[in-house]
Amino acid sequence: MLLVGPSLGAAVAIDFAINHPEAVDKLIFIDASVYAEGTSKLPKFVAYAGVSVLKSLPLRIFATNIAFNSLDLDTCLDWTLIGRLHTLLPWWEDATVDFMNSGGYNVTAQIPKVMKKTLIIWGEEDQIIDSKLAVRLHCELPNAIIRQIPKCGHIPHVEKPDAVANLIKEFIQTNNNLPSFSKQEENVLVPQLE
Repeated sequence: MLLVGPSLGAAVAIDFAINHPEAVDKLIFIDASVYAEGTSKLPKFVAYAGVSVLKSLPLRIFATNIAFNSLDLDTCLDWTLIGRLHTLLPWWEDATVDFMNSGGYNVTAQIPKVMKKTLIIWGEEDQIIDSKLAVRLHCELPNAIIRQIPKCGHIPHVEKPDAVANLIKEFIQTNNNLPSFSKQEENVLVPQLE
């Protein structure tokens, strides 16, 4: 299968690919959130206060506004309401507190073990996850290529679906020959991450 993981879904895809390599042919990560370290164990009342803030309409409007490169007000409000739906589920607060107190979904140690061909797609103007982490991920994945989408934020598959579809189509059709860096090029790129 071709496994696609947008944002935190990329961490899930990495975990799945490591634990079930026979099921995965190629991977695609879109603005991957794979370096999260979570929070330390918080007192319950503090965790629930934080969850209440995460659920708030003002914070959701702000997050939606920075997730996209540019949105008019009506579209921003529509995406905010859609993006907030899961927070209204009766079990969401408890599950989110448990997730926060567990330390989050940390797959950092698994990244170098991913041997599948991987396409990393990144919105050039992502304000949610720093593009330096895209470069880091590209350097840590042994069989990856990276492609940026200009004038695009954290959700390229929503903001620029045609560009994402074309990158995925091109990746699927390639004969699995990924460009590689010479040792000299690696020596130049890796220090830039530090």
